[in-house]
Amino acid sequence: MSLVFKRYYDMKPAEYLIQVRIAAAKQALQAGASVFDAAADSGYTNFSSFYAHFRKLSGMPPAKYRQLFAQNISRAVMDTPIGQLRILASQDAILCVEPANYLEKKAGQATDQVPADRIIPNDPSGDLVKACMRELKEYFAGQRQKFDLPLSPEGTSFQQKVWQQLQQIPYGETRSYQQLAEMTGDKNASRAIGLANNCNPILILIPCHRVIGADGSLTGYAAGLAAKKLLLDLEKGGTKK
Repeated sequence: MSLVFKRYYDMKPAEYLIQVRIAAAKQALQAGASVFDAAADSGYTNFSSFYAHFRKLSGMPPAKYRQLFAQNISRAVMDTPIGQLRILASQDAILCVEPANYLEKKAGQATDQVPADRIIPNDPSGDLVKACMRELKEYFAGQRQKFDLPLSPEGTSFQQKVWQQLQQIPYGETRSYQQLAEMTGDKNASRAIGLANNCNPILILIPCHRVIGADGSLTGYAAGLAAKKLLLDLEKGGTKK
C-alpha cells in the first residue's frame, strides 16, 4: 500500500501527513493562533517535532511565520541609513525590527513569499508600527536617545534576561561580552551571552550594537559590521550635543 502511495504522491504516507499537518498549522497561525495551539490543533503532541518539521518545510520557525503572516499583526519596511528594516507589531507591542533581507540570509533556503507591508487601519498594531518608524527616524537624525515603545521579543527566559540587560546600556556607551555577563549575574556565561545577543529580534530598540569585544573590536551584527559602526558613531556624536 505504501509503495502505491509513494508512486502516486512521490512521497511516503508519513511525509504526506507531515505536510498536511504543517499546512493546517500555517492556516492556524495566519488566523492568529498561538504557536502552541497551532501545533496541538494540527495533531502534534511533541513540540520539538513540530518545530523541526515546520522549520524544514517553511524555512523559518513557527513563531516567525506567525509574526509575518498573522492577520492581526501590522508590518512595514522602512529605509534607514543601515538599510531597509522590517518592523512587526501586535496590538500590544513591537515584536521585531530586523533587516528586511534577514530571513533569506538566515534560512539558507527558499522561504515562503514574505507578504507585502500592511499597516492595519484604526488598530493599535498599525499605530505601533507607525510610532516605531517615527522614533527610528528621530534616532537616525540624532534627535532621540531613548525609545518609548512597548517591546515583546520572543525568546527563552535566558535570552529575555540578556535582552533586558542590553536595554540598561546607556546611549553612546558600550559594554564587552564579559561586562554584559557580569550584569546578568553570571561572569562565566560570556559565550552564552554572545549567542543571546546575536539572537536579539528587535535591533536598535534593544541595543545589541552596544556590545563589543573586550579589545574594543566590533563583533557580529545582524545588519553587518558597517551598520554596527554607523550606529556607534551616530551615538558617539549624539552624546556631544
